Amino acid sequence: MYRNLDVGQLRTLVTIMRAGGFRRAAQALSLTQPAVSQHIRRLEAVLGGPVFASTGRRLELTDAGRELHHYACRLVALNDEAATRIAAAERRTAVGIGVSPFLEGALPEFLAALVRLLPWIRPTVHTGLSEPLTARVAAGELDLALVLRAPRDPGSRLVGAVPLAWYGNVPPDGPGSVPIALCGEPCSLRRHVLATLAAREHPWHLAYEGPDVPGLRAAVAAGLGLTCLPAHSPDTPTLPRPLPEAVPPLPAPAPLPLSLALAPTTCAALAEAAVCAARQALCRHLAADPASAHARPPQLAGR
Repeated sequence: MYRNLDVGQLRTLVTIMRAGGFRRAAQALSLTQPAVSQHIRRLEAVLGGPVFASTGRRLELTDAGRELHHYACRLVALNDEAATRIAAAERRTAVGIGVSPFLEGALPEFLAALVRLLPWIRPTVHTGLSEPLTARVAAGELDLALVLRAPRDPGSRLVGAVPLAWYGNVPPDGPGSVPIALCGEPCSLRRHVLATLAAREHPWHLAYEGPDVPGLRAAVAAGLGLTCLPAHSPDTPTLPRPLPEAVPPLPAPAPLPLSLALAPTTCAALAEAAVCAARQALCRHLAADPASAHARPPQLAGR
């Protein structure tokens, strides 16, 4: 059989000892003095003996009472801490955040910086390719999203430009077509890569196409093809870089714009903090020249 201690009664005991008497405790707790005495009698029933050896001018606890008072201080403090934290969480504003999977390596720093700037938010993270995330922001399903594409509406903000590099190794195959691995549509990085390749006359072919970034990385690691990824992302060092003798030199892709897509209802304070947090978190991943974010890749020609 369980014997449950009541936090309200334990608070009364703690207050009696702190205030120095039953009457003062009653005043501090906005209770009547008989109610305070009743709390102590109920604790004694659980304890199986008296709490106080003396309740005169000098309060004196029994041995069991001293041990109970020790636990009472801890339980009351823990109760108050839990209640404060839960109430604070309920007051926080939920914020839906989208992040391109190509930027997942910087996500912890971005969230930490954003919560430092706006401690009243409760973020929820959604990952996905830039085009679908932007559509969800426009539909009001998300408050903001970090996406690899240029700003396309007045509410979007340019964060910077992400340098790109080729990754992957394929067996030497002479002057033949270069195998390329890409995410499927809709994907802004895919279109950027294809536009870059279109400016080069060397033949290439699509060796892998998949719906997500983990599959793309796996295909590149398996040697199925080459792909372009953010050059300074913490996720890419594990992937091999192409050997010069394995494939012909590929055209260097221009940095890809990184922008913050904002829902029409997103407040200005959240927008400014998100831009600041993104630049802090991604400072090592962005091009040194902000003007490179505006560089337009060559237009994709038909094949």
